[in-house]
Amino acid sequence: MALEGKGGFMELLERLGLGSRRVLILHHDDLGLTHAQNGAYSALGLPTGSVMVPGAWAPAVRGADLGVHLTLTSEWQAPRLRPLTAGESLRDEAGYFPSTLEALWQRARAEEVERELRAQIEAAQRLFSPTHLDTHQGAVMRPDLAEVYLRLAQAYRLVPLIPDTLEGLGVPPPFLPELERLMAEAPFPRVRFLDPYGLPPEERLGFYLGLAHLPSGLYYLAHHSALPTPEGRALPDWATREADYFALAHPEVRRVLAEFHPLTWRAVREALKEGWR
Repeated sequence: MALEGKGGFMELLERLGLGSRRVLILHHDDLGLTHAQNGAYSALGLPTGSVMVPGAWAPAVRGADLGVHLTLTSEWQAPRLRPLTAGESLRDEAGYFPSTLEALWQRARAEEVERELRAQIEAAQRLFSPTHLDTHQGAVMRPDLAEVYLRLAQAYRLVPLIPDTLEGLGVPPPFLPELERLMAEAPFPRVRFLDPYGLPPEERLGFYLGLAHLPSGLYYLAHHSALPTPEGRALPDWATREADYFALAHPEVRRVLAEFHPLTWRAVREALKEGWR
């Protein structure tokens, strides 16, 4: 199902009749992690997001365009996340996912990663109808794990998130040549990745208003909106999550977003359907 052109996204836009438009996939990360995260998804009314299946609140997520936020790390003291499978290389001394990408990449065995990711996808299929895949903290950026990720996307007929460039994503330099080769050969469209997570909370509103100046093209914007609740504020980065929520609820930001053609992963999947092997 190869798409020609740079990452295939221009052909995809043409196929969807959107070749000269500004097109936006507005994506809600970390659903299922907390009730506050799920509540923001419902309150904002924006359809696209992905679910951390090992999260306690994963069964409560309902939506029209949900993917699997494939999870291999658990970075905070609470909530901690455990693998769904028994792979020893995916667990720390207490049985949880590793707390850092470095620890994961040093220990993880690819065959155990594949079993875990399959288990998460199949668990998601029992909860909702997934449309796409992405990964928590970019955990599959180790090249052999990226190969597993892309192969599972093909096997389960799900569209994987693939950025059009690895620049600025914190990928270790030794991983880059093989990752770039895998991305170039992957039979999926790539998107221009936007993520305000690293910005201070007080700059978040300005970031979203600044979207008004983007040129035409296909953009993927990840956000981590959560409601301002005591549970939501138990996370170390709660201020960032609340800033996303309040910005995306702001009427001026909604006006800017209305200038884009909204696209869902479900629509992308439908456009690619004829080419699935």
